[in-house]
Amino acid sequence: MSAQVEHVRRAILRDFGELVDVSDVESKDATEIERCRVSRSLAALAARMLVGCDASTAASSVIDSRDDRGIDAIAFADGTPDLYLIQAKWSDKGTAGIKAAYVRDLVDGFRKIEDQSFTRFNPRFHAMSGRVKSLIQNPKAQVTLVLAVMGDGHVHPDVQAEFNDAATHFNSHGRWVHQRVIAASEFWQFVRDDMSPHPVELVVPMSRWLPWDGISESYFGTVSMSYLAQWYEQFGNRLFESNVRKALGLTSVNQGMVQTLLDDPESFWAKNNGITILCAEAVRSRHYGSRFRNDEPLELTLSDAKVVNGAQTVQAAHRAAKEALAQVAHADVMVRIISVPSDMTDLGKTITQSTNTQNHIEPRDFITLDGTQAKIRDDFMMGLDLTYVFHRGEADPPRDSGCSVVEAALALACAHPNPDIAVRAKINQDTLWDQSKGGTYPLLFGNQPPALEIWRCVLLYRRIRAQIDVETKRLRERALVVAEYSDLLLTHMCFRLIESDELENPEANWELIMDRIAAQVGNLLAWLIVENDRELGAKSFVSKTFTDEGKSRLLAEQVLAHVRVQESIPSLPFEYRTAKKTTKSRSKSAVSVLLDANHLKAGTPLYYRALTPREEAAISEWIRVDPRRGRASWVADRSKPVLWEADGKQYSPTGLIMHMWSLAGWDKAPVAVQGPKCWVVPDQGSLADIAEKLRRTPEELSPSLDAADRIAIVISREQIESGEVDTILNVLGSLYDSPSKARKTVGIVDLLIDGYNDTSAELFEIEEVRAYIHNLDAAFPYWLYFSNLNSSSLQLIALCFLPPFLTREAQRAEFGPRLQDILIKRWIPALNHMAQISGLTHTELNKRFSAVVGYLGAEGRGVI
Repeated sequence: MSAQVEHVRRAILRDFGELVDVSDVESKDATEIERCRVSRSLAALAARMLVGCDASTAASSVIDSRDDRGIDAIAFADGTPDLYLIQAKWSDKGTAGIKAAYVRDLVDGFRKIEDQSFTRFNPRFHAMSGRVKSLIQNPKAQVTLVLAVMGDGHVHPDVQAEFNDAATHFNSHGRWVHQRVIAASEFWQFVRDDMSPHPVELVVPMSRWLPWDGISESYFGTVSMSYLAQWYEQFGNRLFESNVRKALGLTSVNQGMVQTLLDDPESFWAKNNGITILCAEAVRSRHYGSRFRNDEPLELTLSDAKVVNGAQTVQAAHRAAKEALAQVAHADVMVRIISVPSDMTDLGKTITQSTNTQNHIEPRDFITLDGTQAKIRDDFMMGLDLTYVFHRGEADPPRDSGCSVVEAALALACAHPNPDIAVRAKINQDTLWDQSKGGTYPLLFGNQPPALEIWRCVLLYRRIRAQIDVETKRLRERALVVAEYSDLLLTHMCFRLIESDELENPEANWELIMDRIAAQVGNLLAWLIVENDRELGAKSFVSKTFTDEGKSRLLAEQVLAHVRVQESIPSLPFEYRTAKKTTKSRSKSAVSVLLDANHLKAGTPLYYRALTPREEAAISEWIRVDPRRGRASWVADRSKPVLWEADGKQYSPTGLIMHMWSLAGWDKAPVAVQGPKCWVVPDQGSLADIAEKLRRTPEELSPSLDAADRIAIVISREQIESGEVDTILNVLGSLYDSPSKARKTVGIVDLLIDGYNDTSAELFEIEEVRAYIHNLDAAFPYWLYFSNLNSSSLQLIALCFLPPFLTREAQRAEFGPRLQDILIKRWIPALNHMAQISGLTHTELNKRFSAVVGYLGAEGRGVI
């Protein structure tokens, strides 16, 4: 599928995918349903292009179904007698052709409409038959037969003959049938234009003006700053689409301009360099004097206007006008207006670059003049539905919504096969924007890398940097310095471990590839630390080493050689490693395990069970006298979780057994007992048995997944600190290795983390835990489907995606929107996907969804 075809497919599914009706498709095959959805969405897009309606109206115009009579959509142009009969043909390869049979079907349907044979059409047509009838009876009716094809749109003479025949039979006395072919290129251009800003038209009242007829028509004159404020209020940053940067917000220079406008507006003209506006055409729309004199006011209307110099001045006018519009109206600014015809685009670039010399232009700013960046933005937008920003001053998008050119350039620099590029970027990021011959910028962006490759590089760059952060927390002294100075070189080495075709192959499972590469970060870093000392000496200057291209290149090759042959990870000297806590954490008690897993609900019945024949003989008669003595219930209390029915008091499991033995008069009772083994939950076993099941390792768990009522997957601290996720992912993957197993395991999985009893921090506050959960989620986003909603494991997972260490007020402000974002973009689609795999009914899925909403709502869990 070509990039343009994919752009159109993504756009139409985004705009119409949920609006077009495919409930009539008889096939149960998901591929066939999707093919029908895409084809109908293309017909809807054609309707929208032809009549300018909104997406909902366009979707309602689709009648494609059985008995559509060759017509896929019918569109009306409001206020005109125009009727469009549309037939759409989709091709994933962009090769849909136009056959004579297609036209014959379309003409046949048109003839049935002309004959008002409406009963031959399907119910979707009947909903609009009244309007169709009214139009077709209009003596000035204009009917257009439209073939919307995802192909080149070539019309063979035989096809044209079919069109001509229809026209011959219909055209007369003002009634005309027309033909229209909408091809793939036109669809793509419409999608692109629809997503791009419309040209800005400015009205510029100018005084004390002068015309200049040089290389292009131009004007120079004075304009009130109040008009600049109005422009920004109306158009915002669209004014600066061709500027080398957007408005930068509050800088010392910009604040100084605002202050001048407020305190001394009359002096602003003398203190400011003015602004430059390029436009496609400048039309003298009004002249206020009796004669056309330049000492009398003039009004110009500028089409496709762009402020290419003075963005900060315009924004300062807007900010000052918000405080005191009357003051701003007293200030004037010099404005240059230059008409740049469409065949002189290079002139516009030259003017833009030459005029930007105030408010400190950075090397990065000039890349906006390179059309490549706009094309990459379009590719991100239409190909991936992501945001790519390249103007300095624009806010970076949220991490899961896109990236900036800075992050993209750093990622591409690390991905480049030459390590020198990463080293240069570490020394000075401005080298990324060097457009000279042999400079970095042409190496990274010269051939316009596809958006998919850039985004994959960015994702891997982020994953590697996150793993580097985890690894550095285990280091100190010289090793820590190496890790900090070599971060980009280390990232480059990680990219070198990717196979040559993995990055470019759209079918490659990038999540798995990132997992594989991230798992090597610790290995690479350890070898780099060792090789740096071995090759350059333990007393060499680390900062100098990793700013030296030759030394860095040498170390990179040596480290990669070790890793590629899978040599064992070298041991670092003791002084390089952070001291590990020597206190051995005690294994959690059965009560702690049960409470941490939130496995038992308050009030769960418990029944006494004697462990030995001697105990049974000593106490059974005493319990028979009062059966309440053998019954209790569970309470969520860490010290006394057993509520005895005999006296209504709480005890520890062991304490109650000892108390019962004493009351029963068992003089030869043991001095110790494992109380949790004596209290049994029906159908689940003793408290000790249940806790043991919850403690089971993934390896012990896997064989018995099918029969489990609850599955506890325990992740050890060692696994988290090593970053090893494969074992846990294998267990999680086994939950749905067949549809029947996926159906059995819905809502029964608890994810438990063990080994952090020696810290007071909450688990979700520990960076290693957060990173580990993120890595799991990258490959397994099905938490809403599998998680046991009677435990706190889903809460822990959610909190790992929310910012820690916030006040309660900040949590209320931040948690809801952030959680909603990950639910909508990731977890809810994953829930729907798993429901399809397991064959959940619509009712069952709705029930599960409602349970999840209740869990994540306000039921005391504090997530949203």
